[in-house]
Amino acid sequence: MVGLVLCRVRRAVWKAGEVNIYLLLPLQEEADVFAHVARRLLKSLSIKQGNKYDAPQSAADIPGFIEFHGLNMDEILEPLDSFKTFNQFFFRKLKPSARPIESPDDPYRLVSAADCRLMTFATVDDATRLWIKGREFSVARLLGDVYRGEAEKYRGGALAIFRLAPQDYHRFHSPVEGTVGAMSLVAGEYYTVNPQAIRSSLDVYGENVRKIVPIDSPQFGRVMAVCIGAMMVGSIKTTVEEGEHVYRGQEFGFFAFGGSTIVVLFEKDRVEWDEDLLINGRASLETLVRVGSGIGTGRRPAATAV
Repeated sequence: MVGLVLCRVRRAVWKAGEVNIYLLLPLQEEADVFAHVARRLLKSLSIKQGNKYDAPQSAADIPGFIEFHGLNMDEILEPLDSFKTFNQFFFRKLKPSARPIESPDDPYRLVSAADCRLMTFATVDDATRLWIKGREFSVARLLGDVYRGEAEKYRGGALAIFRLAPQDYHRFHSPVEGTVGAMSLVAGEYYTVNPQAIRSSLDVYGENVRKIVPIDSPQFGRVMAVCIGAMMVGSIKTTVEEGEHVYRGQEFGFFAFGGSTIVVLFEKDRVEWDEDLLINGRASLETLVRVGSGIGTGRRPAATAV
């Protein structure tokens, strides 16, 4: 069955075709061997594809990619002939005017971190009940060894999943204003992040290669942005440094070729999602959004009595 995503204007669109590798596990005694082979295959494919698209010859694939996906070239910052490899084009920059930030003077307005298919959930428990079906998924596992001890902060907290398809703009931006904490790279696998995989028993988010980027926000508390690589993603690059102050909508990294995902965690009672996003999430429907679009609101502290 072909999945559906919804535009923010409620227009249903067919999900773009993506490469799928289905792991059909046979008897349990064969499953471990089969999974090991699959992991090696996916990693090899990802590295090989990354090397291919870093080669000068790959620039010849750019015009066909633009035409196939109907990309808007007026948004792109640099001229087309400046891209010497396909990957340079893939993580292209856009003109500042291409992605305006909603409510620029309101630091409590949460904005989209990416051009993506978005899922939002009021709590992590809602996310695992409705969408994330990996048997071993947990916030502690998602955060890796360095930040495992902070998992309890996010019990009862909100969660958002920003899923990028290959045709999307692949730079990601801060959804909040705050200060970047110590970043942590977690080695892992290269499973597809398609909904079919996320809704299987495989813990894709907890097993894939990922980079943890904490952002300490006056309005939203400690926000954990987990940037997750996937099949055919050669690398996850951050463009900010520890201790740097970032603003809503400011770029903080990019993915090389492939589909990819950012999972963002919030502490309890820090954010309220826009109602249309929650409705879509409850129906297991992704919503198309772009960088800078408003998606939620931070809970303001109660006014102090005089």
